[in-house]
Amino acid sequence: HNMALFSAALIAKFCPEAISPSHQAIADEHKGFTLIHEGGFPSDDCGQWFNEGKVDTVEECAGKAGARGYKAFSITEHSEYYGGKRHCYSEAMAVTKKLWEKWVIEKADIPCVEGTWLNNPNYDVYALEPVA
Repeated sequence: HNMALFSAALIAKFCPEAISPSHQAIADEHKGFTLIHEGGFPSDDCGQWFNEGKVDTVEECAGKAGARGYKAFSITEHSEYYGGKRHCYSEAMAVTKKLWEKWVIEKADIPCVEGTWLNNPNYDVYALEPVA
């Protein structure tokens, strides 16, 4: 009897959205961004924003934020409201290497460093990996 194998199979069966934190951290570092908040976006005190408009993918929104020199972005899911696309804001949040390294491992209760999170169920917020 292999309890670890049984436990993994049980979690996969009954919690299909369960993600290994270590595997997610590796994936985030490969992508260059990590999810830091679901269901809202940062207040202006946390970081000024820029409306990037409609995008097709999370990667496209990340690219727009990075090109603007911003360290984070918020994005919706695909929506008929946006013509089947997603809506993207670049967010000028403070994201340091130290915060990034913490956030890719610890996903729960990430604070909006200099402000607050504003509730909006349509948006999720991602931080871009700081470049050295």
